[in-house]
Amino acid sequence: MRSHNSMQNNVDAVPARHLDEGTANVGESTNHVDDKDATPVMPLLGSGRKKRWSHGSLFFSLFFFVPLIISRPLPVEIWVLQTLGYLSFVTLYVKAISQPVKALPSYLLVMFLLSVGCSFQNPGGATIIGFIAFIVGYYNSVKTGLASISAMIIVLLTLNITMFESAHFLLAASIINSLVLFGFGVMERKETLHALKENQQAEALRVLSAIAERERIGRDLHDVAGHALSSISLKAQLADKLISKDKIEDAHREVKALAQLSQALLSDIRQAVSDIKQLSLSDEIAKDKSLLEENGFNVTTRIDGSAEQRLNTKQERQLALILKELTTNTLRYSKGSAVSLDLEVNSTTIKMTYKDHGVVENGASIKEGNGLMGIRERAASIYAEVDISFLPHPIVSIQLNVEQASSLKASV
Repeated sequence: MRSHNSMQNNVDAVPARHLDEGTANVGESTNHVDDKDATPVMPLLGSGRKKRWSHGSLFFSLFFFVPLIISRPLPVEIWVLQTLGYLSFVTLYVKAISQPVKALPSYLLVMFLLSVGCSFQNPGGATIIGFIAFIVGYYNSVKTGLASISAMIIVLLTLNITMFESAHFLLAASIINSLVLFGFGVMERKETLHALKENQQAEALRVLSAIAERERIGRDLHDVAGHALSSISLKAQLADKLISKDKIEDAHREVKALAQLSQALLSDIRQAVSDIKQLSLSDEIAKDKSLLEENGFNVTTRIDGSAEQRLNTKQERQLALILKELTTNTLRYSKGSAVSLDLEVNSTTIKMTYKDHGVVENGASIKEGNGLMGIRERAASIYAEVDISFLPHPIVSIQLNVEQASSLKASV
């Protein structure tokens, strides 16, 4: 009985310890955004998904040259100076959006002075001031951002009174452009903070789910092993007593029973932990197909049986999770009643295509949420290409290169 009690104490202690650790992690995660006294760490505009948009927006900075074109002919010296000023501003902008927040003030100050300097000869300098306002709105709170924009406007007003007396258009364009792009920066900040909070909540749920799973495993092992170990202990003690009394035959029977109990315990433990083993891709396909059919969907599948054999563990896991996310999206949002899944293999690629046959209205205006973004990230982790379209039906294709697939096997 001492063995049984000792095991119970050890098993019961494990979930409690992990619960404390998980709770601490969740608290740290939520405080990252919810703590009003702490400044949230914003993703850099020059990294991740924001990089492409931040660089692409530079197209609008070309309006800088419109006044110069309209005012032709101008001396070559002015064109050279303005072009150098513009290129310097763009270079500083590209560097600034990749810098930590602490380094931004010096970059923004130089960018502001450069745009004002260009304005002496070119009213188009007003167009690039707005890029500064956007960065200020994104990285700062509304209060701090408004203070910075107000300082910029005061400087512009002062310059208008002292140096640009007749350039009211330049002043108005600069102020309007700055306020509008500052507003865009504030909205982008709010959207980013909302996404961060959602991700942290999802992470908190994953932590709590992991804790619950550990507790379940602990309880199952306790229930399975507790009684069996007590019986094994009693059988061993009885066999020892029978041997000491020269009752060899009876002792042999107890030893055989002891061996049977041990084998049964081993089988029960294996069964208890079998739920934590990862589903194969084929298992996930079967499970999701059954789930969709239970909810009224007609599911057709064309599966190449050799595909699973050519996937390593990581790839199979990621494809299974992608399929699970796609099934979840269908159950939540689909307007159709049929789904098809193809898994094809040829000499160079493995391709999984998931098609929801529900018609999508205004598919071009659909914005990808965390689910589809997660699918792209999972596919990127296994070097797979992703093609997502919504017209006329939602279709997601994941394609793996066979050579890349085989090269990853050694690393997993």
